[in-house]
Amino acid sequence: MAKTSEIPQFGLLSGYRVVLIGLSVAAPFAAELYAENGADVIWIEHPTVPDMGRMSGHGGSWQQDRRNMRSLAMDYLHDEGREAFLSLIETADVLIEASTGGRFERNGLGDEVLWERNPGLVIAHISGFGQTGDPAYVKRASYDPIAQAFSGTMRMNGFPGMPSLPAMVFPGDYSASFYAFGMTVAALLKRTQTGKGESFDIAQFETLLRTQSQYPTDYWHYGADYVKEGSHSLICALYGTYECADGEEVHVLFLGPGVLRAGLPLIGLEYGSELFPEGEGIIPYGSRAAEVAEAAFADFISTRTAAEVEDVLANGGVPCSRIMDYEALRNHPHCQARGIIAEWASSDGSDTIPGVKVVPETANFPGRVWRGAPSIGQDNEDILGELGLDEGQIASMYESRLLGKHPYFQPGV
Repeated sequence: MAKTSEIPQFGLLSGYRVVLIGLSVAAPFAAELYAENGADVIWIEHPTVPDMGRMSGHGGSWQQDRRNMRSLAMDYLHDEGREAFLSLIETADVLIEASTGGRFERNGLGDEVLWERNPGLVIAHISGFGQTGDPAYVKRASYDPIAQAFSGTMRMNGFPGMPSLPAMVFPGDYSASFYAFGMTVAALLKRTQTGKGESFDIAQFETLLRTQSQYPTDYWHYGADYVKEGSHSLICALYGTYECADGEEVHVLFLGPGVLRAGLPLIGLEYGSELFPEGEGIIPYGSRAAEVAEAAFADFISTRTAAEVEDVLANGGVPCSRIMDYEALRNHPHCQARGIIAEWASSDGSDTIPGVKVVPETANFPGRVWRGAPSIGQDNEDILGELGLDEGQIASMYESRLLGKHPYFQPGV
């Protein structure tokens, strides 16, 4: 358990309190960005049904994306739980919630109700289809691949003539997370000027559509539709994934005048020639130059391992990387030099958890991991006690199943 006074002061966001309500990825990751940068994040979860992040695989999602949080396993919609939730909201700076559109309003916890208790509260509503719009869509349940399908993202992934594929890992969830984190921090800055809170309607399909670069405009204005590329770009030659002599893969981009000038001689071609004229930044897909370049590159990689190809090209000025797996990342000297793998103690002290460090690196007020992901309801008594509930009231809430608690566990082990 951890009282507010026991939370270490560190990072860019110490002193702020965030309330999180949401399953799986989108809302929890947005709140995790606060937690890793020093905020007090109180995760309200169901008192009896574990979050899917706890149950998936070995529970790595919970371990990685709920660290530094405190858990309040409480029914926040009914009876004493509802009043305790509203009391907690009075102490909060940010509420991040993910649910079907309009759920908080339908449950009598719309923005105006919350602002009556805390006018400065910043609220992020994350949903698949938004809080407003066609009622039939607003109320639809959604997960990341559903948002990918509706936003047009999924049709961009896969190979021509083959079924569309969801992009991994969860771009709809993480794009919504970053929007929620960035915009709520912006609202906190604005609140210092006005004293007034803000509310954000973050629809996953919209965040995915907004991050599709030029392609929506290209279609709506010019009528140019996106065509699936598969593993090789249809923009230019020497842009894609290639298998090398050892069966391992590299991804390369011969893109830009400087890259072509440096890279073409490495594969036996002359930059500044008739096929590859000086000043050109791409080798147009489908051109005679593309045929020559692809043939030369095929010959170049046919006798070299992926590591050798990467070494020659990357050190010669061509963007190139081997396709890495987790074992390669763990043992790579650059990753080791940057310390990408962090370790922290589990919340009960029985285990040591490895995962990705807090990113990005921060010069003056760095984030840190001070606590492992909490067990279900681990901080019930501390949080509710600080809100003014006595032992008898808390015991009554347990008896009414408004509160729950489960010891630390690691599924799949």
